[in-house]
Amino acid sequence: MKINSRICPGCSIGCSLYLMESEVEEEAKEKIKVLHRKTGAVNEGKLCKFGTGLHAYYERKALNNSVDGKAVKQEEAIKEAKESLNSMKPEELAFIALPSTITNEEIVSFVSLASEFGCENVSFGFERFFNGIPEEADYIIEKGLPFTEVEGASKIILFFIDPFVHYPLLARRILKAKKNGAKVIEVSFAKNERGIADETVLVEHTEVEILKEKKELFEESLIIGELTPYTNPQFLSLMLWLKASTSSRLFLLKPFLNSTGAFLLGGNGKEARKRKDLFEILEGVEKGEIKALYLLETDLAGVMFESEEVAKTISKLDLLIEQNAFRTALSDDADITICSEPFYMKKGTVVNIEGRVLEIGGESEKGLRIMECIGKGRKYEEVHEAAKERLGLGKISEFEIAVKREERNFKVDEPKIEMEKGEGEEGYYLWYKTNPFFWSGVTDKNFVEISAAAMRKLGLFRGDEVDIVQGERKERMGFKISELPDYLFLSEAKLAIKPLQGLLTRVAMKRAE
Repeated sequence: MKINSRICPGCSIGCSLYLMESEVEEEAKEKIKVLHRKTGAVNEGKLCKFGTGLHAYYERKALNNSVDGKAVKQEEAIKEAKESLNSMKPEELAFIALPSTITNEEIVSFVSLASEFGCENVSFGFERFFNGIPEEADYIIEKGLPFTEVEGASKIILFFIDPFVHYPLLARRILKAKKNGAKVIEVSFAKNERGIADETVLVEHTEVEILKEKKELFEESLIIGELTPYTNPQFLSLMLWLKASTSSRLFLLKPFLNSTGAFLLGGNGKEARKRKDLFEILEGVEKGEIKALYLLETDLAGVMFESEEVAKTISKLDLLIEQNAFRTALSDDADITICSEPFYMKKGTVVNIEGRVLEIGGESEKGLRIMECIGKGRKYEEVHEAAKERLGLGKISEFEIAVKREERNFKVDEPKIEMEKGEGEEGYYLWYKTNPFFWSGVTDKNFVEISAAAMRKLGLFRGDEVDIVQGERKERMGFKISELPDYLFLSEAKLAIKPLQGLLTRVAMKRAE
């Protein structure tokens, strides 16, 4: 057995751990075992449920090297990819990489690869949020804060975020802050049952705008929220407006491990404003304007809510190249597949949400080599130095905050938050609570949480299931009773329901027959 120090790819925190890898397949049922690393600077040996279950994440079926469905040697797949990309016009190309399992070095290579073919359609999933906000506010999207500043805050506001669900290791830092005397206030549609907050400010589903009248609540506070590809831009504007209008600081957590690295190395706010974002690229594919797509380490159909629609859209491409360690829902439709290594084997670095530059700990340069064979042909050391230079790094150490942010003043227009209204059969509202399982395509919970009143209204009994309906979309799930408003139900699992209008989505719900 080999024991190696590694980084968890579950979210932007970047917890460190040990992976014990079996050299012989028959040695154990699980080829990979996870052990706690107590000296880890980020998580001090603690792991969430996703982290302790990483063996399942890494033991998925590997992607093979293929061209038009036929297995080939990797060199042939790479050669075919290069020739195929050369045959397309630059405006017909797009490159997508959601930064959960890609290194800083791979980001540098990926952006360089797109530029080799004259392509400007490069998305890391967050480009649209730079549009509509002043450049002075870009730093909040791009960079996070050290967790020591969470522990040292005197007032923390959890802005529609449940740390025990969204980012479990963040909860430990908030509990330390409370021990140090901090007041914790949650702004939410429902009270957190785990009781981490000293005070809860409940907001009705149609009255999010009332928070603008309560802005004095946010004075002298650290506001903690979340930014995902599905965050409503209006809601981001509300968080920015509250920060700009009060003496507060804003800390935005993100679901993908190397989001900070992608912002800093893949194109800052100025460059992001020039590009098509993730949803615009898919729209371009649907319209036939974009005809070729290079997917790097991204299970696009698995991450997106409208997975069937995404797969249908992707099928309209003339060329789909997928570079990944594992098979995805789109692998069968890909014209060219190129197998890279699992994340834990990679040689390279990432930047976590605190600004720590973390070494993955692996020795493989396979993923980088694939892109460099198609593109510039550089060696790992050259790309690594380019990444360090752009990040302004000298020595790399997990025990230092290398990427720091400087607070800047900015102004944003007072936002108008529009929420759907409605009662009756359609009057239920879905609230997603995202977590590492949510974005990895791994199902953890097969039930939704509803109120006791909703259970009685729907005529439910123990063991029943509910049908959740949004137009032609339908999802059948089990249920659990929680203390919720009658109109609200929660899901920690990704459903076949696309989120709309801010944080809540209006749907129909009924007892499954």
